[in-house]
Parts: sequence; C-alpha cells; structure tokens
Amino acid sequence: MEDYISIFCPYCHQYTSITVASRTVRNYKVSCIWERGHYDLWWIGICNCCKNPVLVHNEGETIYPHPLPPSPDKRIPQAIRKDLKEAKVCFSVSAYRACAVMARRALQAACLDKGALGKRLIDQINDLASKGIITKDLKEWADVVRWVGNDAAHPTAEEVTQNDADDVLKLAEQFLHVLYVAPAIAKEQKAKRIK
Repeated sequence: MEDYISIFCPYCHQYTSITVASRTVRNYKVSCIWERGHYDLWWIGICNCCKNPVLVHNEGETIYPHPLPPSPDKRIPQAIRKDLKEAKVCFSVSAYRACAVMARRALQAACLDKGALGKRLIDQINDLASKGIITKDLKEWADVVRWVGNDAAHPTAEEVTQNDADDVLKLAEQFLHVLYVAPAIAKEQKAKRIK
C-alpha cells in the first residue's frame, strides 16, 4: 500500500491527497491501519487540505464517507451545470441509468440554450450540426449520449452498465466544455491581452 492516495475530499470538496493517519503511543508512532488478511487493509486517511479523516479500504476501492464528484465548471450555465452535477452524483452512487438520463438532459438543455430547433433531441442535435454550431465529432458525441440516455429511460431497452454511464458522462461533460468552457477561457485570455 502506498503512503497516500488522491481523492476528491467529501469534506472540503478539493481534489487532494490523503495520508495514513498515525498517533503516538508510549513514545512510538503507530499507523492507523487494520489488516484483516492478505491485501485486505482498512486505514484512516487524513485529508492534506482540510485535515478531516476518512476510512479507506486498501488503495481506495472503498472510502467512507463516499467522496462526491468534482463540481462542473462554473462557466457552464447554471441550469445545465445542475443537470450535469446530478448526473455525476448519480454515477458516484452507482445509479448508472439515472446518470445516463441526467447526462442526456444536460445535453438537451445545452441544445435548447444554443437555439436548436425541433421537438426531439435528435432534431435539435441535427439542427445545431446543420448550422455549424457543433462539429461532426460533437454531433457523434451527442448522438451517443442520446442513445444511452434513451436506453436508460426505457425499461425494455439495453441495460446501462457502469462503463456506459462513465462514457456518457465524459462525453456530455466534454460536449459542454467545448460549447461553453473553451470559448469562455479563450475570451478571458483574449481580454487580458487586447487592451
């Protein structure tokens, strides 16, 4: 086991490392590790940022309290960011169908925010692509999020696995980064240099 691992701290909500807690007993430094058997360790880790403790199994397979996922970038509009955050929380508690549905919802909210026409998400994605607002690659990403999100919403469709939900969540977040975050960063950097 390493002396530290990196996590998203459930207390201070920072991505940081945690180290094995130790205490001094009768002038000896003792690590807070309990070995149940071969490669079955439980230990108390201390967040290097806020100094709060977490209970860790092995190298982080299980952590209590369960770490929350990082919040989406603040440059994404608040309503869309809320949907993406909910998708991330769903994924963090193994609610993979709910994750896929919320990722799809965030995608559709972004399409509407960008002025997409059409009642169905497929029409909205096609409209953004035909107007040149999204590229061919972004359209493909959006289609994948739509397909898996649809499967998640219908009981007779394909099961949504952990890998499916993880992929869809990454695609939706990158889609939103391309639409909102990257342009905002470019605008901020340009404003610094053009005066």
